[in-house]
Amino acid sequence: MGTSGSPGRSRPIWAAAAGSWLLAALLLAGCGGAQVVGEAPRGSTAQPNVAVDPVLRDRSAARPVRIRVPAIGVDAPIRPLAVGRGGVLQAPTANDVAGWWRAGPEPGESGPSVIAGHVDSHRGPAVFYRVPELRAGVEVLVDRADGSTAVFTTYEIERHPKDAFPTRAVYGPTPGAELRLITCGGEFDDEGGRYLANVIAFAKRTG
Repeated sequence: MGTSGSPGRSRPIWAAAAGSWLLAALLLAGCGGAQVVGEAPRGSTAQPNVAVDPVLRDRSAARPVRIRVPAIGVDAPIRPLAVGRGGVLQAPTANDVAGWWRAGPEPGESGPSVIAGHVDSHRGPAVFYRVPELRAGVEVLVDRADGSTAVFTTYEIERHPKDAFPTRAVYGPTPGAELRLITCGGEFDDEGGRYLANVIAFAKRTG
């Protein structure tokens, strides 16, 4: 399933370098991006340990418009994301918004809903800067276009090298409504201008 471990990072992008080249590197690196297709790494998948009422799943949920994670100060709009060439989920085009994998389930429907965001930029922290600080038991609220809110609770936080992304665990089917938050983390490659890992928060719907 790849290597999991501490979800922290060694140094922020804005402290590593500055200049116009860095913005281009950010877009190429896809700091909120993740592998969508391809063979998933071998190994066991994370097992949920958060109790959830089986009725907490929507057959047809409205699109997500905002994500809130009070424990780490996240309160940001959500924009839809598409899959680009090579089966890679495109990163959000702005640092202060999160992006939702629009080909997947809406938050609250059965299956894994995926929301990605940048961790930082040459200007400073971005929307998911504190996602690597998450621990199990943290509430994530997703506001939807119909005025409803789906509540999720984290149960696992993992860090994986970008070349060993746990595709099956993130995008594979789940018996209930789940959520994945994805950003960058791990070591920062000065030469390549990008982080070498992804931080993934796994959550189950609890309200």
